[in-house]
Amino acid sequence: MQTPILNCKRALTAMLLMAVSTVLCAQTGTSEAWATNSSKRMEHQAAAALSATTSASVRIVLHPEQTYQTIDGFGWMLNQGSAKLLMQLPADKRRATLEELFGSDGLNASMVRVAIGACDLSESDYTYADSKDETLSNFVIAQQDLTTVVPVLQEIITINPKVKVLACSWTAPTWMKTGTAWYNSYVDGTLKTDYYNLYADYFIKYINAMSAWNIPIWGISVQNEPLNNHNDPSMTWTKEAMYKFIAGSLGPKLRESAYNNVRIIAYDHNCDVTDFPIHVAKSKYVYGTAFHLYAGDISALANVYNSTGKPVLFTEQYTGKDGDFSGDLDWHTQNVILGSLKNMSTTALEWNLCSDPNYSIHTSGGCTTCKGALTVNGSSLTARNVSYYIIGHASRVIDAGAVRIGAASSASNLNYAACQNPDGSIGVVVYNSSDQARTLAVALPDQSGQTLYADHTLPAKGVLSVRIRSHSNTATEQLTAERCAAKTIENGSLIINHNGHRYNALGLQIR
Repeated sequence: MQTPILNCKRALTAMLLMAVSTVLCAQTGTSEAWATNSSKRMEHQAAAALSATTSASVRIVLHPEQTYQTIDGFGWMLNQGSAKLLMQLPADKRRATLEELFGSDGLNASMVRVAIGACDLSESDYTYADSKDETLSNFVIAQQDLTTVVPVLQEIITINPKVKVLACSWTAPTWMKTGTAWYNSYVDGTLKTDYYNLYADYFIKYINAMSAWNIPIWGISVQNEPLNNHNDPSMTWTKEAMYKFIAGSLGPKLRESAYNNVRIIAYDHNCDVTDFPIHVAKSKYVYGTAFHLYAGDISALANVYNSTGKPVLFTEQYTGKDGDFSGDLDWHTQNVILGSLKNMSTTALEWNLCSDPNYSIHTSGGCTTCKGALTVNGSSLTARNVSYYIIGHASRVIDAGAVRIGAASSASNLNYAACQNPDGSIGVVVYNSSDQARTLAVALPDQSGQTLYADHTLPAKGVLSVRIRSHSNTATEQLTAERCAAKTIENGSLIINHNGHRYNALGLQIR
């Protein structure tokens, strides 16, 4: 019987071989791109052959041998209000819309965040056990979600079976809380310590109920914004209390359940606080910590990662109804997408997926200005808003499971990140803060001294996403096969012989 470790080593060797073959053995390839700025909306730049020469003065050089974090996904929050709006669309329009968002021929979004019970963009406040029952025999997914969130999630999963569902709680059932204050019992308050074990059971019952609807939960976030006591609904935590709840109740119970592969995410709040996520991440049950950027600096993610050694996730940022398209595109691309990627985040998620023209769906104390990625008016999809493009520019060229790689440029006014996808293609996202359009060459060097260039037009004050696919052509297939056939394993390490030289699995020459 093969051990999991052996299987992992073999899988890793295969992935490294594919990546090295792309760099060492590819003789040609193609690239295509999409551009957005104040006047362009995901404008397609058709696939073109890679070239051995370029006249572009602006260059980004890729370094696939430099590897960083693995990407979990990109997407939006499917709150109950968003799901209700999607359910108002005729079935064929809704399917086409979800295909456009999550399909491989569309934006290819790979993660969706949902609420466990109500969030502030739900029609009303509710949990899944509103009446007091200390056996939780009354636990049930609320009707509001059964008619909206559940069917939309099911449809998304039929389109993209690999989509990751991250479920986050805004509050425990009110009877489990103490100290509720200024608005209603759904707002503020803390979890009574006597209910730690029961609330852990509540999470597991949720995962089980969603599984019964064929919706696998990838991860659960213990609390949305645990330091925000004014959201409707909300519940506050100290770092000590959240650690105790995870380490003593939720973690052990989840580990012992049928859902021990579900990840526990902690913190899920702003970048201005780092001691909270660092403290809670000490629990062996915590997969990683999550962040928003309504305060602080995006560099906090790297600081927490370096302190904990555990994944960091970016899980929410909103765009407002009075926002400027160009300004929001600039700030969110440079912070939510590129900033989080370059600071070790495995995800980048924006806030609500849909809003109506009047921003009418929210709790009594909920957000009245949150603009969705889409505007839905009755039975019609009427607009694709800036959040659609912010996420789309990343998800269209960077797949789940991609690994961020090194990239460098001496050009000014550029912000960029690159990832190598599981299929060997490379996705690059670039923001040009110059007010001039520029010709960009993305350079992919190999170890034999050849460099291939992907030339595309960078829009002024805009974002460009490039996907590069390298491959051998008919004329070079035999040569490629000969060069790449000489592969050996020496002392457990992959060695590739190429043009009379020896390279390790990272493409570095062995001397």
